[in-house]
Amino acid sequence: MNYDIKSFTFNPSDIENNTYGYSAYSDSEDVIPCSQEENKSFDQSFLPVLYSLLFLLGILGNGLIMVVMLPNRRKLQSTDMFILHLALADILLVATLPFWAVQTTNGWIFGEAVCKIVASIFKINFYAGTFLLTCISCDRYLSIVFAVQIYKKNRMDLVHWSCFLVWCLCFLLSVPDAMYYSVLIEPRINMTVCEPFFPIETSVSWKLALTFLFHFLGFLLPLGGMLLFYSHIIITLLKSQGFKKQRALRLIISVVVAFFLCWTPYNVVAFLDTLKTLNALKNSCNLENKIDIALSVTSGLCYFHCCLNPVLYAFFGVKFKSNLAELFNRTRLCPRFVARYVKRRQPSTRSSTWSESGDTSLSGVY
Repeated sequence: MNYDIKSFTFNPSDIENNTYGYSAYSDSEDVIPCSQEENKSFDQSFLPVLYSLLFLLGILGNGLIMVVMLPNRRKLQSTDMFILHLALADILLVATLPFWAVQTTNGWIFGEAVCKIVASIFKINFYAGTFLLTCISCDRYLSIVFAVQIYKKNRMDLVHWSCFLVWCLCFLLSVPDAMYYSVLIEPRINMTVCEPFFPIETSVSWKLALTFLFHFLGFLLPLGGMLLFYSHIIITLLKSQGFKKQRALRLIISVVVAFFLCWTPYNVVAFLDTLKTLNALKNSCNLENKIDIALSVTSGLCYFHCCLNPVLYAFFGVKFKSNLAELFNRTRLCPRFVARYVKRRQPSTRSSTWSESGDTSLSGVY
């Protein structure tokens, strides 16, 4: 069971009367909550290893971006600033994974306050990551298709305000988590868990509302924006005669494909879970167990995207490589990498990952 995303409603006082807020059923005629022992065993063997690996990869990759970019923050272009905020969001999101990993093996042992804080941090940075990806695609769309530099150096306050508004919106979207996440005993697995606990009379409506909000703002809206902006960028690139155009196209396609492959499986399974809640699918313990395991696996893909972001948005950039080489040069690390990239900046490489001007060649990408 993927505790940090999936939700249910449970009132310990209603066990005997079977008045659970979630759908309680079994394969027999008795309406008894399905056993979760199979899911519990799977999560205990799978999730701690997965979350530990994603935590390390996410911290190392995004931490490297922070270390390289922060000393040069006064010289950052608009896309660089969005990438810096994206790295921060990814770090804070993967920082919550150890808490969920511990919960799968020992239950929630951190207390009520930490439960609410961790759940809120997770939701804030989940939304921040997807919104910032949309901001990056919009910024590149304006810069390349229209050759409009809305975020110029002397107007960097605009990009700061954009990031500030993104974070404010994410804080607002995390309010339900801060209000309703609580520590309770889940009888189906006989463990203490940190889960959303809604009033029994509004549990289904709250769960459905938050689920559809999650699908729309966390997946459909960012994916639609990325497809719209990057499709226009690709058309512009195909019409241009820019140098290294093919590499730029491959990078753009990689960005969209990575987002689609990492987030679509989870949203499809979560939608099936919603249909089950609405009784649009035939309820059975077998179906519930399969959906729970699928949610655990596909949510790992979502978190893996946080580890891919540094590769897709920063590590390909010539400017980032140059700054990284200078950092290594000062610390005397990786001499071969330093010899290859230090002092190699060309006039066209003033942007890190994408061209900051209207030059549709994106020659500064590599």
